[in-house]
Amino acid sequence: MLRPSKMERIRVIVHKQYFDDVLSALQDIGVMQVEAAQEHVAQLLQSGEVIDYKETSDLAQRFRGLESLLYPAPEKGKVLFQSMEDLKREAASIKIDERVASIRKELDYIEASSKEASAHLALLGRIREFSGDLSILNTKIIVSFVVRGQSKQMTLFEAALNKELPGILKNSFNGAVLFSLPRANEKEFGSVAEKYKLMMESVPKMEGGVYAKIEDINEQLELMGHRKSYLNSELHSISQKYYGAVSALREQLDIEMSKLEVANKLGLTRAVAVFEGWVPKRRMPELRKLLKGITKERIILDVVHTKEEPPTLMENPKPLKLFEHFIRFYSLPKTGEIDPTLMFAIAFPIFFGFMVGDAGYGAFMLGLSLWLLHRLDHPPKKSMIPKPISSFITTIVSPNGLKILAKSIIPGSIIAIILGILFNQWFGFQLPYTPVFNVTAGLSTLLVVAGWIGVIMVTFGFILGFINKMSMNEKKHAIAKLGWLAAAIGFVILGLNVLHKADLGTGNPIAILSYVLLVGGVLVIVKFEGTNAVMELPSLISHMLSYTRLVGILLASVILAQVVDLIFLSSWHHSILLGLVGTVILLMGQMFNIVIALFEPGIQGARLIYVEFFSKFFEGNGRPFRPFSTSRQRTLSRFRLSE
Repeated sequence: MLRPSKMERIRVIVHKQYFDDVLSALQDIGVMQVEAAQEHVAQLLQSGEVIDYKETSDLAQRFRGLESLLYPAPEKGKVLFQSMEDLKREAASIKIDERVASIRKELDYIEASSKEASAHLALLGRIREFSGDLSILNTKIIVSFVVRGQSKQMTLFEAALNKELPGILKNSFNGAVLFSLPRANEKEFGSVAEKYKLMMESVPKMEGGVYAKIEDINEQLELMGHRKSYLNSELHSISQKYYGAVSALREQLDIEMSKLEVANKLGLTRAVAVFEGWVPKRRMPELRKLLKGITKERIILDVVHTKEEPPTLMENPKPLKLFEHFIRFYSLPKTGEIDPTLMFAIAFPIFFGFMVGDAGYGAFMLGLSLWLLHRLDHPPKKSMIPKPISSFITTIVSPNGLKILAKSIIPGSIIAIILGILFNQWFGFQLPYTPVFNVTAGLSTLLVVAGWIGVIMVTFGFILGFINKMSMNEKKHAIAKLGWLAAAIGFVILGLNVLHKADLGTGNPIAILSYVLLVGGVLVIVKFEGTNAVMELPSLISHMLSYTRLVGILLASVILAQVVDLIFLSSWHHSILLGLVGTVILLMGQMFNIVIALFEPGIQGARLIYVEFFSKFFEGNGRPFRPFSTSRQRTLSRFRLSE
């Protein structure tokens, strides 16, 4: 838990006849990051074959297209394909492509025709009072348009037409105007209409009277509706019968394609196949047992000794998994490095809850987090949140990111509630009981506590840095960490002597100890990290004192809440009108304070860990472990590791 999983680079050599089974097993169990063979191995495999995956690619493309044309159907059970031959045989038995494509093509045609007919119907409805034959509105010489818009714009438009294109025929109807003009003037007419931002619809070629044409179109729409229902019914019937099989085939073919893409990166000859990659050390016995069983022990599986940096696989207990996202956001630890997830999971909620320090605000944040999680898991059909706001939020943070933030706030909110009860802070109000600790009266005590938190975090960081460097066999850097630790303790002791106005001369052994630690620590730092490292000494003090911001943010929140509450209470002593104004100020002020209490402790809490703590021991820059694996919805895995 305190370190990422130990990784080993392995090389697997098997006979060509077991190649597909071994590759399938590696994909199914998903414990190996498959990589290209090392250079000296690749040179020995120069006679390797390149797998032709055109047939598989064509099949995969066929079933992706077929699945997209069918209607989704409930899953009837997952399918197991034992081999590629089994897969091809099942694919050959599906013979619905032509009929499904034909149905979809006709449905698309009906959809387009229906939209066009509906548009014509709407246009005819606007010129229902037109008494002439529709054929005169669209000829080789004449073109007609129905124009709509605001009455003021229409007046200006008609005035402009009379000036630029005189002699255009016009018929006014309820809410629309029908214009007929020579085709030669069509472009100028459109430019004028666009200038006044009017809606312009071209009258298509039609014959007969308006009412007769409306009746004719309605009959066409009815016939198209019947045909559409029949085709949909047939497509639903085909989908119910074949969708499960088609979806399973598509999924398995995609899996086979990913296998073939990996296969062409491996060492492959006419006789043997060579797999290389990274595997978590703890999974090695299970992997060895599985592969020996598949190949009937005709396998060579060796650990490859390399100086290459292994990929990182963080393996924390489920309650801590949430906080892995914050570590990845900062930087992924290297395999041999301490995984700081546990430290972040402990420190962040405490810092957050301390800086909020109000039971009312904590309860509000807890309720908000729980509501947000429920809403994300059960989105409503119609949201009450304005679309611009929801779009803005989802642009900045993804739904999964919102879930992570909501879950991370929950433990901090609970700590804020507990501390708020101890401080007797309820949205800035105080209930009729004596607080265990008064924030404003005990400010000096809180500053001392925050200072000691800074000392503990910084010194603990250097201790972890020493452990980290020793585990990586970087002894010089490890000794340098001890130098920084000695300097930090020396600063603390000297600072305490100054605060308590103690004798700083040779008569005070504690003062002498601080000088020895300071000078000794600086000499060690210069010896192992160079003189430039001394420039960082002032930051050592600032990092410890930086933790006093815990108290600053808490105090700012408490005082702002109390000021808003005081204005509210005082306003009701004057008049009802001022009382109502005070109530508005109370609501707005509390909401403003909640927003600050939500963001500022989160940002500053993370900063104190990232900058003041992680910088003492954590290097990061690890590369993520990306196992060769697949996600299955419709198919079953052939292989699995014994747990």
